Amino acid sequence: MLTGELWPAHPHTYQGECLSSWIVRTAHHNGLKIQTFSDLSFGKHNQIWNRDIDKLAPSFVLQTMSNRAAISLKEINKTTLKLYINRLFPALKPSGIMRWINPLVLHHRKHTGFGMQFCPLCLLEDSEPYFRIAWRLSLYTFCPIHQVMMEDRCSCGASVNFHRIELGKANQFAPSTLDECYQCGLRLGGVEPKVIQLLPKSVYTIWNRVLGVITRGFVNSGPINYERLILLHQICKIIVSPRFNQKIIKYICDKSDLPVRDFGINRYFEQFDVNERHYILQLAWWLVGNTNKKLKESIRKNAMQNNYLYRDSRDKMLHYLLKQNF
Repeated sequence: MLTGELWPAHPHTYQGECLSSWIVRTAHHNGLKIQTFSDLSFGKHNQIWNRDIDKLAPSFVLQTMSNRAAISLKEINKTTLKLYINRLFPALKPSGIMRWINPLVLHHRKHTGFGMQFCPLCLLEDSEPYFRIAWRLSLYTFCPIHQVMMEDRCSCGASVNFHRIELGKANQFAPSTLDECYQCGLRLGGVEPKVIQLLPKSVYTIWNRVLGVITRGFVNSGPINYERLILLHQICKIIVSPRFNQKIIKYICDKSDLPVRDFGINRYFEQFDVNERHYILQLAWWLVGNTNKKLKESIRKNAMQNNYLYRDSRDKMLHYLLKQNF
């Protein structure tokens, strides 16, 4: 498709790449710093980095990228969190915590939260390091390809801010690669990978399959059970609630031989760091499984009240699911 509008360099997206990663790479391929590229491409009056661009990309950004990189809007939408609508959640919200999405926590165009995760081995193996849209998901705590834990920060403690790696480098013309820590300059691909030990086996099997489907962008992967993921999230909410979790955590740990942990103050599941979320999901996956057998037994044993499953949830699908099974 030759329109006369193409940038001199217009790299296409890599498999599973997120929009923000692609925009920064495109700027660098054209020999421009990201702010200069954004001003020239989207208008100096349009500041796009003061928002979660992978979640709330304006239509003019998507259309410009489509026109000037010769990629259809349908394909570009797959680089955003729109990919997960009706797969992991019903719709995107402009503000607040969303189910399964790690918050970036923006402050003056800086991500102060740890919303973008990464697999150090994926980055290390990339011919050109890039960040995946799946890495924004809070249930994505390990890499199903390399079987190592995801990381959510550099070894120096900084969160991922690849759109800021040029700041303070006025005389540097050769662009950095996206896996460079904006704070200390070390390569994120150099972070020591942590091999996972997922036990019991039943937890690993179902969780690994779901993450595999997400990694492939739902292409040639078969469906995943949307209803059970709604239930899984509700169980995660119960587990992190100091008011409701005491009996159910002990019950699951006694049955599964997983260690008991204290979560302290009440927070949304998505606000926990990757290691904490990994542990929470181990407990939740053990209880949810492929059937409601363990969940029903926990209620029968008074480890959890039936009404906890409905509490603070307006999801009609969850109510329908539980009505059919309880």
